Amino acid sequence: MNCSTNPIFRVYKNMDELKEELIEEIYKYYREFTDIYVDENDELYRVSYAYIEFARKEKNLFKAVYISDIGGQRTLSQIIQSSYNQNIIKKIEKQYQISFDEACQLFQNIRFYTHGIATYVLVDSISLSQEEVSELLKIAIKNFRNAKN
Repeated sequence: MNCSTNPIFRVYKNMDELKEELIEEIYKYYREFTDIYVDENDELYRVSYAYIEFARKEKNLFKAVYISDIGGQRTLSQIIQSSYNQNIIKKIEKQYQISFDEACQLFQNIRFYTHGIATYVLVDSISLSQEEVSELLKIAIKNFRNAKN
């Protein structure tokens, strides 16, 4: 930006503090972004579709929190245990009438599948319409639900 960094360090102690607040703001924006996608009958579909649309419409923000290491590395357990994802998993459990462990497994499987599609969309290496994304997700959810663990 060709400007001094001094004003930044009047507000933040260091770059890590700045990054932490920036990531938190991106996650807050992401939650607001996903809230516009409403499907009361299928929470897993809703958040998965919104995740891909976030990659399509907010490329730089998606890269910052889901592709780069700016937010630090997390374990699979940390992802599953986040309060945001726990709320989703509880809704999946109720909507599909499955156990909590089965809901966690389904969430995890669809999350990895969804991330793959989102990455393709992000880098424009595949052209998928919103309708095609929707159909891919519906088929994947059905198939993962029917799969024996």
